[in-house]
Amino acid sequence: MFLEGYTIVFDLDGTLVETAPDLHRATNEIMRTEGLKEVSLKNVRAFVGQGARALIERGAAISGKVFKSDKLDELTSKFVEIYQADIAGRSHLFDNVETTLDALEAAGAQFCVCTNKKTHLAVRLLETLNIAHRFKSIVGADSAIHAKPHQQHYLQAVEEAGGDPKRSIMIGDSHSDVGAARNAGAPIVLVSFGYTDIAPIDLNPDAIIDDFNELPSSLLSLLKQVN
Repeated sequence: MFLEGYTIVFDLDGTLVETAPDLHRATNEIMRTEGLKEVSLKNVRAFVGQGARALIERGAAISGKVFKSDKLDELTSKFVEIYQADIAGRSHLFDNVETTLDALEAAGAQFCVCTNKKTHLAVRLLETLNIAHRFKSIVGADSAIHAKPHQQHYLQAVEEAGGDPKRSIMIGDSHSDVGAARNAGAPIVLVSFGYTDIAPIDLNPDAIIDDFNELPSSLLSLLKQVN
């Protein structure tokens, strides 16, 4: 049980779940209502990590539009309404997520989610995908004092799961995840298939995986290096 006492902290969008198609749908509904250019799926995948507000802000910037803060708040609320109405219409777990969680749990680990998504949306998505029960805590950006890449968000997720931050590892896909883990003094493993505008290798993680089924062996190697 090489992960006995460890808490594995997962990012959500682009790490556990392929959510880009549904986020793309909701983003472009907002863009159309504002008379702006539709945003490509590729751009949505690059913009996701900072939350819905930033997704709209960066999407609008493609058309050269800058919204005032109150307008951006209004559009973010509309986005959330549109998105949550069909939150998993096109979203799905990445390949081998559930079998990998089984293997990690058998090795002694427990799990939590640390996401820049709003908490109620993260919970709803994971419940819709029938996997919410696997996580001891699910902490969105709105439940934290400081969102990722600040370490407070990460530490809160671990502590709400009853875990020890000194025995935790982050699994993510973007600079926000790397920043949160590094700031908390935790190792970071990145997936190569996630949502980022910076190549994972350029973010200098401790390891990169191309498929979830590589995660157990990657964590075993990582812990051998640090222990």
